[in-house]
Amino acid sequence: MPGDPTTVARLRATLADWLTPDHIGWSVRHVRELLPTERIRSAAQPRELPERFEPTLLDLTIEAHDGPVALHDLLHDGERDALVVLHQGELVLEWLAPGVRTDEQHLVFSITKSVTGLLAGALSSRGLLDLDALVVDVVPEVAGSAFATATVRQLMDMEASFAFVEDYTPGPDLTAYRHAAGWYPAPAGAPALRNFLATREPDGEHGERFRYLSPAIDLLGWVCAASAGTTWAEAVERYLWQPAGTELGAHVTLDREGTPRAAGGMSALPRDVARLGQIVAERGAGLVSEEFVDDLLHAGHREQWARGDFASMWADGAYRSCWYTPNIDPDVALGMGIHGQMLYVDVAREVVVVVLSSWSEPDDEQWHLDNHAICRTIAHTVGG
Repeated sequence: MPGDPTTVARLRATLADWLTPDHIGWSVRHVRELLPTERIRSAAQPRELPERFEPTLLDLTIEAHDGPVALHDLLHDGERDALVVLHQGELVLEWLAPGVRTDEQHLVFSITKSVTGLLAGALSSRGLLDLDALVVDVVPEVAGSAFATATVRQLMDMEASFAFVEDYTPGPDLTAYRHAAGWYPAPAGAPALRNFLATREPDGEHGERFRYLSPAIDLLGWVCAASAGTTWAEAVERYLWQPAGTELGAHVTLDREGTPRAAGGMSALPRDVARLGQIVAERGAGLVSEEFVDDLLHAGHREQWARGDFASMWADGAYRSCWYTPNIDPDVALGMGIHGQMLYVDVAREVVVVVLSSWSEPDDEQWHLDNHAICRTIAHTVGG
């Protein structure tokens, strides 16, 4: 009967079904109730975001894949949960879907990769990590695997090649990966994440094309932790999260051995994701070198992108240091994740846009391009 605790319990997501269409809307805001996590503490003194609200932005017309639509309609009809816009560090728009609280951390999926890329940049800027080093020289455990001949830079640019198919159906490789990461119940004998990474087989030469293979960035997270002498979460906290002036703690999912999903397991407050974007908007903000940000914006390999997995999205695009550079507007970089996540930074216009969602379908190129159209239209309107 209604209100019966056992009935409520049966309706709640479990580790076996939390990413299904019936549960994803709840799951992305309740990850800590489903998986073990490690905390990333916020700043003692949060960075203020002076409010300069421009609510008329919600009336903007967005050229979506199926025709022009008002932004407020696209937000309400498109399984989106949050939209945050900063211009010159000021909060000009914050929209939350009905039922989404202002103090809720939201799973950002592969925007986590962009965090890991910035962390590698922060460590490199401090002389703690050589981005041109062989991965095996930092993490000897991968000797004998496909990664034994890959460089840290090739991990960061998704140009490390190994046997894996990233199929969100999900296919057998992704299912085994999620068993290892603790995202699905693991069958007896399934490896944990580090063992999964250290046993990947070769599949072609490194550096030839962009291959979107998430385990590469989990390995990059392992490299960062080893270089920092801490856990990945502690390093993010020390070098990015607290210095960025975040107002609420974040967290990252862990496998059964305590290894984080540095490729997709972070949950954070939407405003804090925007604060992280300010690091790039402010050309490093003293946390990573300006040279690293300039390289991120301009040094991506367009030839490898054209031969790679997402060439149809942006004809002249690139992927550098775990950030996409569509190369439609100058000095724009973005992080993107399944189920509709986007962190968009227009450095030239000093605009940061965050879109967090709970799409029932994990990975639809046209929907991702709609998010890009939202962000780009806002950036042009706000930043001129």
